[in-house]
Parts: sequence; C-alpha cells; structure tokens
Amino acid sequence: MNRIMRISAALCVGLIVLAFAGAGNAADAPAGGEWKAPARASKKKNPVASDAASIAAGKAAYTKECLSCHGETGKGDGPAAKDLQVKPGDLANPKLWEQSDGALFWKLTEGKTPMPSVEKLLSEDQRWQVINFVRTFSPKPAGVEPK
Repeated sequence: MNRIMRISAALCVGLIVLAFAGAGNAADAPAGGEWKAPARASKKKNPVASDAASIAAGKAAYTKECLSCHGETGKGDGPAAKDLQVKPGDLANPKLWEQSDGALFWKLTEGKTPMPSVEKLLSEDQRWQVINFVRTFSPKPAGVEPK
C-alpha cells in the first residue's frame, strides 16, 4: 500500500472514531473509553460559515481524504472499507450532532489512535469545511444542541 493510501485509510478510520466518540454511549466510544475534547476546544466556534461554498470545499477535501472508506454519503461503505479491520462508522448518524463543531475540529486536529492528526494534511479552513460538509449527511434532530 502506498503512502497516500495508508494516510487516506488512517484518516477514514479516524473519522470512524470521530463519528461515535463523545456520543454518550460506551458502546459507541473508541477503544480506551470515551474520547472527549477539552471544554475549551468544545467551546470553539466554527469561523467558516456553513454555506454552499464551504460545503462544496468540504466535500472536495472529504472526497480526497475520506470517501474511500466512508463512501459518498458517509455510511461507511466506501470501496476501501472492506479492507479495514475496524469498519468505518456511519457519519450520517444523528448522534454526531451532539458534538460541537469545536469538539470535532479538535479531534480532527489532534487525532487519537487509530486516527492520525490531520493538521498537516488539511488546512485549518479545510478542517472546518469538512465538518460543515459532514453535517449535511444527517439533518439536525429536533431539540438537539451540540454539547
């Protein structure tokens, strides 16, 4: 497997962790327990407006780095998913809305095994844009506010 494929696979596995970490259910938490962003990170607001332009840019970054594992609609059914020991999570799961944009940004930036930090793969704006795009996979459940 070449370096780019390894990085893409690691990023996809990392998004699995991101999709379910911090959702409040121990069964959904990554190995080693719940993955919670620090309060200061969770409070950070997304400076990139969730508009058509940022969602399109987020889709481009997602397509390049995540689609091979998570698939076109984030359901974990991408072409590389079958080769992973840990199957990709469903990024369309409405539980993702229980996490703030700041918490998701922190997780993308910091990483946690098996998810690598994407700080050097995606710019700060690209990480915010990916969050904006991933939010489109599932409508926000009524009454749910990010933590």
